[in-house]
This record gives sequence, structure tokens and C-alpha cells, in this order.
Amino acid sequence: MELKFTGIGAAYYPVLGSNCAFFEHDNCLYLIDCGESTFKAMFSRNEIYDYDNIVVLLTHLHADHIGSLGSFLSFCKNVLDKKVLLAAEEDTIVNILAQSGVHTDKYNFTTDFKECEANGLSIYVKRESHATDMLCCGFIFECNGEKIYYSGDTSNIPSDILNAFLSGEIKTMYQECTFLDTDSTSHFSLKKLCEIIPYEERQRVYCMHLGDDIDDDIVKAGFRVPKVV
Repeated sequence: MELKFTGIGAAYYPVLGSNCAFFEHDNCLYLIDCGESTFKAMFSRNEIYDYDNIVVLLTHLHADHIGSLGSFLSFCKNVLDKKVLLAAEEDTIVNILAQSGVHTDKYNFTTDFKECEANGLSIYVKRESHATDMLCCGFIFECNGEKIYYSGDTSNIPSDILNAFLSGEIKTMYQECTFLDTDSTSHFSLKKLCEIIPYEERQRVYCMHLGDDIDDDIVKAGFRVPKVV
């Protein structure tokens, strides 16, 4: 399966757009997060118009990951007559959306990501270390026997994920890489990524959620950067 990105920027680097990926499977559009710039980006593309079934998967509730979610859900229902299925680990997002005037008559909501699965697609939630005041997760997507890992915002790579990647069980990793060499309790750095991923495996890792123009450094280190569509 292929992930496409409408943005690869971190919260404090909006130049690259809010970090957001999407993919298509079994006549359904899947969107991972919906940050400040995401609705505008998707509005200008064909996918939200072409697909009757739309799913939004949330990694966490920081503004750069849900900033235009209300507008996106409302537009899909009021203009396109499409009721999006929204999945998050807890129902806090329902209250946030209600405070902005977007109520559950505009979308469907679940805390069970299994409800978002489709023929040939399985979704596994992975706990991430990012913020102390909210649940934060990443995902393993298994599609027709192939697994990819999407980290979400995190300050580490879980050992089971790393082992599965190095063994080849996980084919591709989309890993946040906000900083070049800064250690952080919330985010990952290219320096740390270089320390744990052998050079010969780095072409299978896409670095996202960038906090600066560090594309050249990422590519020189042997990793890849998603192309923004």
C-alpha cells in the first residue's frame, strides 16, 4: 500500500504543511490526522469527491493534527452529503468538535479502530511517547500480507516495531523526524534515527513531521522524505 502526503511539517514549521498522510483501499479514502492545512489540501484534490466512504484516523489531539478537522467533517456532510467515520482512542475529540459547533449528526465516531478495517486491511494501534496529557498513538497497517508502520508524533521507536522492521516483517516505516540532532521528550531526531537504523535498511524509512528544512541531511544519511502531493 502507498501513503500519500498533503504535508510533512511539524507544528512550529507550517511551511511544509501539517503532517498528514492518506491512502485508498477497497473504495474507501483513509486520512491520517487532519491538521491546520489538511482540509485546504484535500479540498483541492479529487479524493474526497470521488470516494463515498471516508475514514479519518487520529494519532492525537494537538492542533497541528486536528486543526481543520471540524471544517473537513462539516464540509463532507453539508456539501458532499458524506458522513465521515472518525476514529480516535478516546471521545475527547467529540467534545472539542461540539464546542466548535460540529456535532455527531455530522459524522460517525468510534474508539474501536477495528471498525475502520476493510477487506484485506488490518489496523493495529501502537502506543507512542509524545505528550503526558493525552493518549498518542501510531499505526501498523497490514494490507494483503504487507505491513507498514506510521509512527505519529513520538520520542521513541518501540522495540517490537524496531525488531519487526529490521527482520523485514515491517516493510516500510514512516517515522517522525522533527529535529536534526536535538534530544526531546516529545519528538525524534535524525541523529537518534541514524544510531538505531543500519545504513543498508534506511531506504525503507520515510522521515516526516520535519521541524526545519532538513531534507538534504535526511537524504544524505540514507533515508527518504515523502513527496507532498
